Amino acid sequence: MNENEQQLKERARQMLIDGKTHKEIRTETHLREKDIGRIQREITNNF
Repeated sequence: MNENEQQLKERARQMLIDGKTHKEIRTETHLREKDIGRIQREITNNF
């Protein structure tokens, strides 16, 4: 995973925490739905 991809995933994580929708996150970061789902599961496992 390159540095830019890591930054995009961190940005997506922050957007999920802020309550943004999957569509908004995909538009801004261009990550796959599968990647966004993984990030969301990581966040919810911490609660």
